[in-house]
Amino acid sequence: MALIPCKECGTLNSSEVEICLSCEYPVKGRPKTNWLKWLAVLLALIFVIPLALYTIGTVSTQTNVQPSSPPAK
Repeated sequence: MALIPCKECGTLNSSEVEICLSCEYPVKGRPKTNWLKWLAVLLALIFVIPLALYTIGTVSTQTNVQPSSPPAK
């Protein structure tokens, strides 16, 4: 078991581990792809932005409602 430096952060890791224990960069094999992270962000934006706009629209229409009858004197 030898210690090898991580190519990303330089932390010494065992030669038996597959990812760096500090930054999770793959020590063996090819690096992780970032497309899954970007896909998750894109899906979150697709669902969160319309939901936020709908909520804001609903709240603003409820606050602008006027009473139907005049106040009693």
